[in-house]
Amino acid sequence: MSNVYSIHPPKSDLILLYEVVDERGRAEWGGNDPEHCLQWLSLAPTGSRVLVSGWESDEEDAHLVGQSLDITGIIVQALKNKNL
Repeated sequence: MSNVYSIHPPKSDLILLYEVVDERGRAEWGGNDPEHCLQWLSLAPTGSRVLVSGWESDEEDAHLVGQSLDITGIIVQALKNKNL
């Protein structure tokens, strides 16, 4: 039995954009492929972060939905605990 309540659909229709940014927030890489994102992060200088943002479409005039989220800590913990 779970006491967790979720209002999110199982799979969002949002287009996810991943960005690897340096310590100053300058984009080093951006794209929609999580694997490429991790490859770029592994080659990035210390202090680099991964941001993820949701977009309503992948068209040129698409709008950002909400704010970008820094998921660097989640990635680092997942890599430390590969047995998740």
